[in-house]
Amino acid sequence: MAVSEEPVTWPPTPPCSSDPPIKDVSSVVTAIHVISTERAALAHLEHIYQTDERAQHDLARAVDQIARSVREGSKLVVCGVGKSGKVGRKIEATMNSLGVYSAFLHPTEALHGDLGLIRPNDTVLLISFSGRSPELLTLLPHLPSTVPVIALTSHTHPASCPLLSLHAPSGMGILLPAPIHEDEESSFGVSAPTSSTTVALALGDALAIATARKLHTATGKSPSDVFRGFHPGGAIGAASAGTPPTSSSSGMSTTTFDSPTSSLSLPWEDITNTPLIPPFTLQSPSVQCLIPQDIIVPLEQIPLVAPSPHSNGEIRLLDILLTAIQNPNAKSWVFISPSSIIPPRRVRALLLPGGNMDMRVSDVATNSSGTPFTIPRTDWLLVPASTPLADLRRLVSEFHKGSNSVSVIGLMKDMTNPDSCMGVVEFEDLLGD
Repeated sequence: MAVSEEPVTWPPTPPCSSDPPIKDVSSVVTAIHVISTERAALAHLEHIYQTDERAQHDLARAVDQIARSVREGSKLVVCGVGKSGKVGRKIEATMNSLGVYSAFLHPTEALHGDLGLIRPNDTVLLISFSGRSPELLTLLPHLPSTVPVIALTSHTHPASCPLLSLHAPSGMGILLPAPIHEDEESSFGVSAPTSSTTVALALGDALAIATARKLHTATGKSPSDVFRGFHPGGAIGAASAGTPPTSSSSGMSTTTFDSPTSSLSLPWEDITNTPLIPPFTLQSPSVQCLIPQDIIVPLEQIPLVAPSPHSNGEIRLLDILLTAIQNPNAKSWVFISPSSIIPPRRVRALLLPGGNMDMRVSDVATNSSGTPFTIPRTDWLLVPASTPLADLRRLVSEFHKGSNSVSVIGLMKDMTNPDSCMGVVEFEDLLGD
């Protein structure tokens, strides 16, 4: 598909001159300015989907993909955080009311057990204006490989959207562009999501209606028929039935769930016949306890971060986070250069809300606690790999108290050979019981 010509530049949007004159009421003037600006943002979105063939093509792909998932007995899973999460919940509700089976999944909750909501034949819709929400980026590697991803973001090309970077090679990523014609800071003097959420909501509604029409065509029903069937309560339900609303139809509905306990059948006898896990046996005091292997990361497994094609050769915090996500075997260790490393806890600190993911590493001298962000090899504490754990803890604690800088422990096969480092351990991992 060909991409449209250079997008039209949309001017700032003051209130229309045709609006009736208003007395000196600043709050009303501000409100009208917001409405006018968001109207222009919607006109800009409409222009994109009228003229950009790539956007049209991907919107059609998204509709087909969601409809296919629902026809196969699966669903659409909507994910987002913050205001994008609120938009996602509204899109999920609209989809369900139109017979498009959907569920909302908070990405943080997904990483703590709710990931089981996503089935292999589902489709996932990620909503993020920036296209690089850390919570969503962290979730991506844990999605089933068969699940297509639709990203609703401000990006206008898939190659520039970080949320699709992990799925673009397999062709399973679909971009739904939802940019705004001017940033909200310029529009209103505050960067609170306003125009961006309006545009995302409108595009979500468009996706829902188009999918419902695609999905229900074969059944002979219209989206309106399906919607009435799923909305028997309130004024809408009363209007559909041709009866005035009653207190019961407009009040809170109650749902009764049949208890499955009586019909539930579990193979308890299989559980009793399953061999038990051997009890944990304490080591004899005479046996030396070495460093646990699960906290040692071999150097050859640690990736070297590279700048993205769109960062002009400068390594950004986003590049570090993506590198860590794409290399789970490294357990969040990342080499910033062959002679300098970033420990996992400092990589994970990038996930904290409010961080500037576009910041260059060269501009990050220290983190919020005043400790260095990157650790050169010259600052690693090198110890023999055969050191007993108790002795190593004591050595590291004493060293740390003296220099207050040790974060990386390098485990050496041969202390006389600087190239014999087996792997690394983070200082804090040695402080457990």
